[in-house]
Amino acid sequence: MTTTQSKSLPKSNLRRTTIFLTEEHHETLRRMAFEQRTSMANLIREAVLEMLEDEEDVREIMKAQEEEREYITLEELDRRYREAHKGK
Repeated sequence: MTTTQSKSLPKSNLRRTTIFLTEEHHETLRRMAFEQRTSMANLIREAVLEMLEDEEDVREIMKAQEEEREYITLEELDRRYREAHKGK
């Protein structure tokens, strides 16, 4: 896979990693990169970042549960917001 340097990340922050994809996944990723005018590497970095952020969110929820702090789901937060802003 050919990669290009990310414009937003300094070169010193990037580490080379090799991944193996099926031909079908490689072609799909290549097309997505072309359509979005970005590199395959950038799409992969964005996907990994999303996964890491999701994992961090899960860890925070688990930590809150262990500390017995109240937490609410996104759906509950949305419901409370809608109730608070009815008729405005």
